[in-house]
Amino acid sequence: MIRNDNIRTNLRVVVSTGILIATVVFTIQMIVLARQNQEIKTDLAEVNHIRYGLLNVDEWSLRISVILSQEIMEFKLSPENREKFQVSLEALMNSLLDEAQQMIIERTSGELSVAKRWLAGYAIELSQLRDSIPSFANQILDELNKPETTQLVQEYLYGKLGEFNSTTYNRDSMEALDTLMEKYDCSTKSQYRELLTSTIEGKDSEINNRVIGIVILVLMGFLMNTIGNRSMHSLEPILLILFSFCLLMGGITTPMIDLDARIDLLMFQLMGHKVSFSDNIIYFQSKSITDVVRVLWQEGSMQMILVGFLIFLFSIIFPAAKLTGSLLFTLGGDAIKSNRIIRFFVFRSGKWSMADVMVVAIFMAYVGFNGIVGGELHRLSEAADPVEIFTTNGTTLLGGFYLFLCFCLSSLVLSELLNRPNQS
Repeated sequence: MIRNDNIRTNLRVVVSTGILIATVVFTIQMIVLARQNQEIKTDLAEVNHIRYGLLNVDEWSLRISVILSQEIMEFKLSPENREKFQVSLEALMNSLLDEAQQMIIERTSGELSVAKRWLAGYAIELSQLRDSIPSFANQILDELNKPETTQLVQEYLYGKLGEFNSTTYNRDSMEALDTLMEKYDCSTKSQYRELLTSTIEGKDSEINNRVIGIVILVLMGFLMNTIGNRSMHSLEPILLILFSFCLLMGGITTPMIDLDARIDLLMFQLMGHKVSFSDNIIYFQSKSITDVVRVLWQEGSMQMILVGFLIFLFSIIFPAAKLTGSLLFTLGGDAIKSNRIIRFFVFRSGKWSMADVMVVAIFMAYVGFNGIVGGELHRLSEAADPVEIFTTNGTTLLGGFYLFLCFCLSSLVLSELLNRPNQS
């Protein structure tokens, strides 16, 4: 009977070791993929940022130039607009005659004014000119409608459009955008978006599969080594500690949450043409716990450094010290097991660790940011008439959050197991 129990225990340890190796491999793969995906997402968000799109003068200049070029190319007098042009042209010519008449009156005033006016009236009969204005306007429009004249007008307008483009430019530096385009060997923003979006989708799928695999493998390892009221083999606590360590490493080194607010599409009509701006990111952040600590330390102020140190201490050092202490507690003799520091980290550090608090804080940040951004973007869409605006709140919880949550749970289970009186 004892021999059969030993065989089952040894088999359980061998299978658990195999599961642990698979967990380690999955964790390393997941960390590598998540960090790569984080960099790609950040690069995509930078190129899609609203300062390179909707708030960029070059983008507006390009779209307006295309519309004006089409209007110039299609320029010709139709029966409908010819009538309007004639009315405007006659009004302009009448105005010029009124100015000429006023100028003549001013120049023929003073001494010998009667003779001057008689000579001016004899030389220029303004009333006859005024009666001829409709005929003159019609002749001008006939001339304007000739192909060679239309071509000259188009060339003149194209020249003015070229001057407009040369004197309208964006003052912001585009060096960051050019560097990213060169990094991924893309010549256009649309090509860049297509390449990075497809890459992110593929990596997201791989990362999610790895996270699910890690959670399932760790759950199998814990169930296999904890079910039943029996003494644990000396290697079983070590295996469980290493399982928890995989969860901790995956949780603190990979992004936990994507904060993403964007204008998917803004569209309106200009001179009968549709003008649209797509994929304009207003705000994007994708950070892990280690990233948050690094950013806070780099900020430089004492307050941020202190906050970063506290997060690092209670969310990284304490959990790591708990696992290290648990390992020493398992491997050591009575002297180590009775050591106050070791026992503190194994059984009582959970009261001081902020790991569970960090999970709640991140979840509440997700709920709060998701609600605030979603509400503001919805209000922007409703107030946009007659401009069509489609917005997206892409805030999501990522694999790092779920692995860190699983670590908190496994840490509680581990403390209970190591506190068993029959643990040998």
